[in-house]
Amino acid sequence: MRRTLGGITAFLAFTGGLLVLPVYAAPAPAPEPVETSTEQVEMGSVDAPAPDAEVQEGTTEPVGGVSPVEPTLTVSQTDTAEFSLVGVTWAYDAAVTGTVVQIRVQDEAGAWGDWTAVTVEDSDQNTGTDSGAPRRGGTAPLWTGASHGVEAELVTASGAQPVDVTLDLVDPGTSDADDSLTAPDIQDTADAATAMPDVYSRAQWGADETIRTWDPEYAPTIKAATLHHTADTNNYTADQVPAMMRSIYRYHTVSRGWGDIGYNVIVDKFGRLWEGRYGGLASTVIGAHAGGFNTSTFGVSMLGNYDTTPAPQAMVNAVEAIIAWKFSLYGVNPSGTTVLTSSGGGTSKYAAGQRVTLPTIFGHRDVGSTTCPGQYGYARLPEIRSAVAAQVSASPYVRALYRDMMTRDPDDGGLMMWSTALANGSLDRRGATTGFATSLEYRRLIITQAYVQVLGRGPDPSGMDTWLQQLSLGNVRLDNLRPTLMASAEFYLRGGSSDAAFVNNMYQAALGRSAGSNEVSHWAYVRRQVGPEPVIQAIWGSPEAGMRRVDQAYQYYLGRAAGVSEQQYWLPVVMGSGDERLREEVTVSQEYFLRAQSRFP
Repeated sequence: MRRTLGGITAFLAFTGGLLVLPVYAAPAPAPEPVETSTEQVEMGSVDAPAPDAEVQEGTTEPVGGVSPVEPTLTVSQTDTAEFSLVGVTWAYDAAVTGTVVQIRVQDEAGAWGDWTAVTVEDSDQNTGTDSGAPRRGGTAPLWTGASHGVEAELVTASGAQPVDVTLDLVDPGTSDADDSLTAPDIQDTADAATAMPDVYSRAQWGADETIRTWDPEYAPTIKAATLHHTADTNNYTADQVPAMMRSIYRYHTVSRGWGDIGYNVIVDKFGRLWEGRYGGLASTVIGAHAGGFNTSTFGVSMLGNYDTTPAPQAMVNAVEAIIAWKFSLYGVNPSGTTVLTSSGGGTSKYAAGQRVTLPTIFGHRDVGSTTCPGQYGYARLPEIRSAVAAQVSASPYVRALYRDMMTRDPDDGGLMMWSTALANGSLDRRGATTGFATSLEYRRLIITQAYVQVLGRGPDPSGMDTWLQQLSLGNVRLDNLRPTLMASAEFYLRGGSSDAAFVNNMYQAALGRSAGSNEVSHWAYVRRQVGPEPVIQAIWGSPEAGMRRVDQAYQYYLGRAAGVSEQQYWLPVVMGSGDERLREEVTVSQEYFLRAQSRFP
């Protein structure tokens, strides 16, 4: 018998006698909870098949390690309602481990597809978890796309025979928002050193929260990330992904009795990230993704089968970005190891209570009896670890550049762009600091600071435009700003048109001290005789002023005074190439890079 479970214009205008069809963009449909449903076909067991099921000898397509005459539980249904995902569940029994189900589906025209083998799902919730629903064993879910008929064959190669077997046909429902998603709407409020990549929220993929029965549970911290694949089809479109998310959610939540989707986040082959388990991506919420090792781990699953197909680079990049962000929140070393304690059960390789040392980024197969995340997915782990480590260290450096050079915190887009470029090697530190220094924002800031320091006011619009134009043409350098402003009539007037006051103002600006009486007399005389430029050149360009600027740069960028030898080393650079060269060399130094790690952990 079967039982069904339910969940929840353009306009015309005339202008000047001409018919005008204005451009009109209808607002995108707003995401909303989508009602999903499951049609269940009872299969019973090999020993007691359900009325619609049969037992035959062997499977239609050979299964490795299974006798061709092994009793096989089968069912065929050609009058089903439309569904898009198939899974097989049974009464929970940890001894059911070697069961394989072969499935094929029928399209709307009545044509049958190829047989696809699915095995016992290797993801599982922790033993003893109260999910608010009966827990059932089962296969991994299989996305089929729109289908109207199904045949299934269940055979057990080893382990216990499952009983109370049910074929679950999931209809993900439809939503106009699926093919018109706007920008991901999850806001990063965790203030991690590494930028949070864009993630589509549960609301955006249409999660119906009324079917979720599990109340979030939280671990003390996050220690590691676990890489998975859904072992599903790779033949999906971008518009189908929200429906796939709803289908997996429905299957995990209702069919398996986990009360929610198992993974913390899912990554599609297009490189898009999707929020999984309820409870907050920035939190330590416990998932149901690696039986025995769900606590203190962040479960990231690649949508598709990466035992048969290489993982696309866009997908791997997204995996790296989300793990880097998560690790920066909890101070996890991507290149290190951690000790996790198994809670046992399910497909776990380790008995409850056993302490296991693992890389902080590991594959599901490292802790479970599974091939997950597939041979191709698992082979990318060294690359992922390396890239995450690079991103985690690059982000604090970028934050330091924003704080020191732009005097502000980075926006998420800027932090992500610069960090990614540094992490993947397309840009080195010198390229980054040069990019900041040649930006319009930085130039505006330095011009403003020079005006305030020398003239006591901000630049007027024409002054700003003139300097920006000359800088872009390469006619002047930022180092010329202050001496040029000091030579202006306005600077002289600021001192009451007094040569003595001019000299004192120069000493304060260049040397941070007042001029002695002899110094005032000498330089006031020089100014009266030949003008301000020689005075400015002599004072601003003096070794005393140069060494002071070296020390100021060290204090500002490195948080310490420059040693005498350092002042002597950099003095010729400042005198010859200018202060900007000193700033560049300091900000590309290893000392600055390492200080950034402690400033922005």
